[in-house]
Amino acid sequence: MGYGRKKRLRGREAHSAWAHRVWPAGRQKAGPTVTWAAVRPGGGGSASSASTVRRKRVVAEPPEFVAVTTISAKPNDKVPPDWLPPEIHDIFKKCKKGPGPHILAGPIAIRGAKPGDVLQVDILDIRLAQRYGYNTTRPLAGLLPMHVKASQLTIIPIDLETGLAEVVPGINVPTRPFFGHLGVAPPPEWGQMDSRPPYKFGGNLDNKELLPGTRLYLPVWNDGALFSVGDGHGAQGDGEVNQTAIETGLHGRLRLTIRRDFKIDMPFAVAPDWLMTMAFNESLDNASREALLGMIELLGTHYGIGFDDAYRLCSIVADLRVTQVVNGNRGIHTVFPRAILAGKREPVFLDGI
Repeated sequence: MGYGRKKRLRGREAHSAWAHRVWPAGRQKAGPTVTWAAVRPGGGGSASSASTVRRKRVVAEPPEFVAVTTISAKPNDKVPPDWLPPEIHDIFKKCKKGPGPHILAGPIAIRGAKPGDVLQVDILDIRLAQRYGYNTTRPLAGLLPMHVKASQLTIIPIDLETGLAEVVPGINVPTRPFFGHLGVAPPPEWGQMDSRPPYKFGGNLDNKELLPGTRLYLPVWNDGALFSVGDGHGAQGDGEVNQTAIETGLHGRLRLTIRRDFKIDMPFAVAPDWLMTMAFNESLDNASREALLGMIELLGTHYGIGFDDAYRLCSIVADLRVTQVVNGNRGIHTVFPRAILAGKREPVFLDGI
């Protein structure tokens, strides 16, 4: 599948806040597959706030998917000039800092999307876009805030042919790229929000399992859904313990579809091998309970399994995993193997996967 027709968004269409007031950077009709074209800016560092994004409509012809390229981090003298994406200076020159540290590409408004709908995000492809990434360690940040004595920015070379990243001299780590940010605009009454904490609209999920071949479902809270993506990660461990991964630029292809045949109030994901519920809370204990209850509810609603049986199944076959512990709202996801449910009729949200 080719990349179809594309439209680029310049730095002024990037944003670093979640808000229902962010003017759509692109609009797309709803249908069996709702898609849009290429988005150019993205990554970490300064960005325009939701209130200062230029109010300009960019209307795309409807290809088959969204093609995005995100950029991570503003130019730094530690990075060889020939490693820098050519557009990075223009993006950071035009962007203004908002209430969050991430640059998000979008938002993309999907024509016909209404509050109460579900946005289906099929992750078709993710590829590395830069020859480097970065990782930062700072005092008073991360899981060990009192143990770090001084800030440190580490530029990490990435071999685009082998996919290896030299994280520590002489130690190469295989990359496994994914988008840390995938979300829609929050409920209007919440106003403008920092890009760091994940919530029920998605956002800074930092879930390393959202790879090509997986599907994310997000509840829609506003007309048009207002979907944004960014915060490319080359690799990340469960927890993201020092508050950053290999922060880098990525190319991606996503298919966006509006669903009205089931309802949700929290993000969840599916893959050929598993079902995943997510929860975010300042307390890992509370997040664990919410993610587990989400899976028990999913098994009850869509597979007809009662609470006691679902609870027993989860204790025996499900895995509770730490998503991240550094974004304010800590994340837990419950992973349930689909093979266990092979004798059951599959729910509608598993069509095509």
